[in-house]
Amino acid sequence: MQEIERFFGNLFSGIINRFKYSAMDAADRKMRETIDDRLEQRRQKPKPEDREDRE
Repeated sequence: MQEIERFFGNLFSGIINRFKYSAMDAADRKMRETIDDRLEQRRQKPKPEDREDRE
């Protein structure tokens, strides 16, 4: 009986961990995409102050 409980406990634990890590991975990927997008927007918009400093 304990072997059956251990088997199903490990099975459900594995499934839950897979979903948890999948969700964490998706959130991490989305955060990195957002940061990359914001950095790209900043690179495309030169600041007026920077132009004045260079002259």
